[in-house]
Amino acid sequence: MKKNNITQLIILLLPNILWFTSCYEDKSSFVTNLIPEVQISINDKNQENSIYVGYQSPVDIVPSITQDGFDGSNLRYEWAVTEEPSTSNPVYEIIGTEKDFHGIINRPISNGAYTLKLTVTDVANDNLQYIYSWELYVQSSFLDGLLIADSENGTTTDFTLINNSQITNQYTKEERIFRHILETANGAAYDELLTSLTYEVMGNTAILGSSHLNQIWAISSTGKSIRFNCEDYSINGTWEDEKIFLYCPTDFQIKSYIRSSQLFIAYTNNGLYSFLNVAGNKFSMPNSVFNGFEINNNVYAANSSYSIGDNHLVWLDKPKGAFYSLNGTSYNTCTPYISNPDFDPNDMGSQTAIAATSSQDGSLATFLLKDDNSGNYAIYTLSQYKAEEGHYEDPDNWEGWIVTSPEQPAAAKNKYIIPAAGKNLLDKAVSIFFGHTNNVLYVVTDAAIYSFTYGMGNEVSVSTTSQFTPSNGEKITKAKLYQQGQYTNQLDVMTGNPPTISPNAWNNKALIIVTQSAEFNGKVSIVPMKQAGAGTLDVSQALVYDGFGKILDVTTTGY
Repeated sequence: MKKNNITQLIILLLPNILWFTSCYEDKSSFVTNLIPEVQISINDKNQENSIYVGYQSPVDIVPSITQDGFDGSNLRYEWAVTEEPSTSNPVYEIIGTEKDFHGIINRPISNGAYTLKLTVTDVANDNLQYIYSWELYVQSSFLDGLLIADSENGTTTDFTLINNSQITNQYTKEERIFRHILETANGAAYDELLTSLTYEVMGNTAILGSSHLNQIWAISSTGKSIRFNCEDYSINGTWEDEKIFLYCPTDFQIKSYIRSSQLFIAYTNNGLYSFLNVAGNKFSMPNSVFNGFEINNNVYAANSSYSIGDNHLVWLDKPKGAFYSLNGTSYNTCTPYISNPDFDPNDMGSQTAIAATSSQDGSLATFLLKDDNSGNYAIYTLSQYKAEEGHYEDPDNWEGWIVTSPEQPAAAKNKYIIPAAGKNLLDKAVSIFFGHTNNVLYVVTDAAIYSFTYGMGNEVSVSTTSQFTPSNGEKITKAKLYQQGQYTNQLDVMTGNPPTISPNAWNNKALIIVTQSAEFNGKVSIVPMKQAGAGTLDVSQALVYDGFGKILDVTTTGY
């Protein structure tokens, strides 16, 4: 009885059901009229699931988006990326509203993945949304290259990094120029003038695969300091946070940072501080070994090879009237030099240091000095201490020592007089520096660059032929020898046999030249040498970069 009643009820309702379905126009997903789905795919197989982008580097993402029966005018697009990586409560920032994405995804470098998503909205069909998402990894873009600090207003500083196959180690891509690095990362340039940049690595770069940290130590026009991590040029040490100096006395000022053997040294108005940069990264108290010593005119000859322990830092101490050098790494001593017939290195009180260099092997320190009384210039060289060498007749018992090379004390070596023609140019110079692997002194005026050579006889050969002349309306403001960042930090990584890092063709064989056509219109040129031994330059092969404000300093970096 119950079953029959149910059957009768179905028969009675069937006409009404058929009438209802025939009058309703279904636009949804029933069989009668399907809405075509939006199909999103990625043709680049390297971008299907995850995307790796360089910090402050542009990325191109071109998805294929199709929908049967529609031309795409009904679709709206939204690109968004999480503010933090690997988070369970993501907050998204919208970064684009076009179908394709071309631009910079400005996120900090992270080992964790951000989430990037593309939301496609079908406004013609009830705003249905389709989402495609990726894991996004942000890596450093900043390889070794040329780092320029400039100011566009006379009060703030920003960085530009240039990667080029000629100056960037193992770089084979097209040239990349990253401008306004600090403003892009932080929303504003650094609020001081950074007038001195020194590249340094915490760690031993000679050991492949070892942990190390690439850094720029900057000094401001007021003598304060700040440190940047070269991975993204984020600040990793300031004057105030005690990450650079444990304690800063009143009126404390930095004069220069120095890489010498295994030491990183800060020369300050409160003495010299140092630490072993294999593991250290902060200065504590002044190095007591330097007590009572003074580096004249902030000029020194330093050698950054980890393998050199003797005379790796040499300077003129004017109050003491003598040359001194630093020996040792974890344990330091300061020692003078002995004299020879050419000059007495302990009677130099009337001299002022102008420029200096240490030879690649550390065997020779070379100084340009100016006589305070006559105003004349001369080049002085000093030899390195060499310990006695020999062997035992009975090495098992350490008996019968035979000397094969006697001990050689650190001593004065040669003096080269600069004639009047050279003095006239030196008196007008804006930059003066030595070559590192040749006997050349470069003298840079605001209008030209000249090369002096020495080593034959006792007089410097002065060439009054300009090796470089700036363009009309420009003046040279500074110049320096081009050396790769890894070389300046630890030169033995490039001088071994074989070298840990192969030097490029221009290392020690090019000049970095800064010119200004107006206060805030600067240009940087890297000009290779034509004949390194003579100091001649090949301007036709120069790399030239403009678009800068007032250029404060230029240095090379490593990675």
